[in-house]
Amino acid sequence: MNSTPRRLIESRDGSTAVEFALLAPMLLLLLAGLIDVSRLISQTMQVRAAAQAGADWAQRHGWNAAGVQSAVASATALSSVSATPAPTQVRACVSGGKLVETTAGECAAGVPSGEFVKVAAQAPFQGILPWPGIVLPETLAASAMVRVR
Repeated sequence: MNSTPRRLIESRDGSTAVEFALLAPMLLLLLAGLIDVSRLISQTMQVRAAAQAGADWAQRHGWNAAGVQSAVASATALSSVSATPAPTQVRACVSGGKLVETTAGECAAGVPSGEFVKVAAQAPFQGILPWPGIVLPETLAASAMVRVR
């Protein structure tokens, strides 16, 4: 009878199951976090691609707000992407490596101003779980600008 209590104390049967039961919730939480981050990255890339697709469409076909919006909406498999705010056509000059909007027909150096199309795309994003202390964006947004003339 003395050997039974000693055998129970020295026994390791079931220790793996207990360790797994303790670690499984943390592993599942880590997996959910990885899934959320990968979805965020993937959807951000799709929104950027949609904005660029709208700009590409405007460059090939010229200014047409409905056509640009359609190109943005159909650019990716992400069904919630929209051209919001609506695409706009602006006159601008390149000054110091940046675009400066203008109403004049000429820029400071006497160079004619160009016509540009601004395209914005956005889509809502919701994570799998709420993450205390970590703020995920509710809306993914991107923009693109292209010279049409």
